[in-house]
Amino acid sequence: MKIAIRMIGIMATFSSLCSFAVQYYNKYLPAKICVISGQEERLELGLPITGIIRHKDYENVEMVINLNETVTLMAESLTSYDLELRLLGLFNLKDIELQIVEPKELIPVGIPIGIYLETEGVMIVDIGEVKGDQEIFMPAKYILQQGDYVLKINGESVSEKQKLVDYIAQCDGESLIFTIKRGNQVFDTKVTPVLNSDEVYQVGIWIKDNVQGIGTLTYVDPLGSFGALGHGIHDSDTGKIVDIHVGSLYMTNIISIQKGERGDPGELTGMIDYNQKYILGDIYANSDSGISGNCNTQMMELMSKLESLPIGYKHEVALGPAQIVCAVDGTRKYYDIEIVKMHYDAQVENKGLEIKVTDETLLELTGGIVQGMSGSPIIQDGKLVGAVTHVLVNDPTRGYGIFIENMLEAAG
Repeated sequence: MKIAIRMIGIMATFSSLCSFAVQYYNKYLPAKICVISGQEERLELGLPITGIIRHKDYENVEMVINLNETVTLMAESLTSYDLELRLLGLFNLKDIELQIVEPKELIPVGIPIGIYLETEGVMIVDIGEVKGDQEIFMPAKYILQQGDYVLKINGESVSEKQKLVDYIAQCDGESLIFTIKRGNQVFDTKVTPVLNSDEVYQVGIWIKDNVQGIGTLTYVDPLGSFGALGHGIHDSDTGKIVDIHVGSLYMTNIISIQKGERGDPGELTGMIDYNQKYILGDIYANSDSGISGNCNTQMMELMSKLESLPIGYKHEVALGPAQIVCAVDGTRKYYDIEIVKMHYDAQVENKGLEIKVTDETLLELTGGIVQGMSGSPIIQDGKLVGAVTHVLVNDPTRGYGIFIENMLEAAG
């Protein structure tokens, strides 16, 4: 009986150990390691476990490695392998993809840019009331929702809010068929406008059709694509990420800096001239990892003066000194920061890095990280490894960043 009890105790302890190990490796090891084709990649994980490498097309062929020692990897073909981490050679702790990739360089930019986005259809930012002469109506309640996009009305495409307002006003009280996009669903629904106290037909919705702001350009690919911000553009009213129809990137100049303080993140104020001659490129995507698009000729001419750097993948990033590139005072400069934590298992992928501003010049200028600096490239050991994304409101010297690997994956 005592032996059985002891065995149960040992099994429970071992089970707890395995559970802890799984959580540890999920948190501190990336799910994918990129190995550059034709180059040796040294993995110095220092883990008291074994690894089993299998080619994805030939699973019966495997190689066992000791991850407590330095492992040198090299492959020529652009393919991928599975690396299975095992405790005592028996218990699976984590699966890592080893992806063989071509060498890649990007131009870290760090200049402020103006952003203009037109939504896909007209966005509903709130559902409200229509005040008639004698009573109050809510004709859209339980039919339309905050965050819906009106794509069509009675089969006619809608891209401008004034067009939608005019169409409703001229309906003579007849029910209208709204084509709505809600998340990934597109459907038709009927709404009947009512007369307000000014004898104008309304349905009681607040709408918008464009989004504007400033941020920082992270990188330009020598082939002509770009990435910026490192986080998505969300609507200020609904909090939802904006579905874009078209968008443009503009030159902008910073005209004032509100320094960040505890409880107040501060911001950069820029002036954008929406003249065609100041357009730098077209925005084609808005995701949680930033905006991306294609540069025009003018942008590529400006970028030709800047040096490209190799990208640094997640497993190459280390805790310690790094730099960010930004132009808060009008001149593009490198400023010192420190990478203090890394989160491979972050629920929000644009918060994979925790950083702290240590540069006295930047602290004097901005107090740390301020709104408008999102997208500032993070450089470590001569490689572009990420971009600034958020500031901690209670400590503007600290903030978050995204791994450049995540930005590139989102951009396609």
